[in-house]
Amino acid sequence: MANLQIRVDDDLRDQAQQVASDMGMDLTTAVRVFLKQMVYDRGFPFRPDLDPFYSPKNQEALKVSIAQLNAGEVLSKTLDELQGMANEF
Repeated sequence: MANLQIRVDDDLRDQAQQVASDMGMDLTTAVRVFLKQMVYDRGFPFRPDLDPFYSPKNQEALKVSIAQLNAGEVLSKTLDELQGMANEF
């Protein structure tokens, strides 16, 4: 049996340990599951991509929205009103 040593940030390790623990396993088992799935899939067991939430365009839109909220520039609509607006298009 081989040993695998990797260096990761302490916070990443702690967060990953918590997720693994919440799933009823330790981090070593979680890494072993990942590696077995990687071999089975002959690639990553997930599709690596960028989360659009963190795109510069979206982050700028969020900053504008927060500034509007902080300035009291708030428009309130009911769900029915919003659905009616969507039906107009």
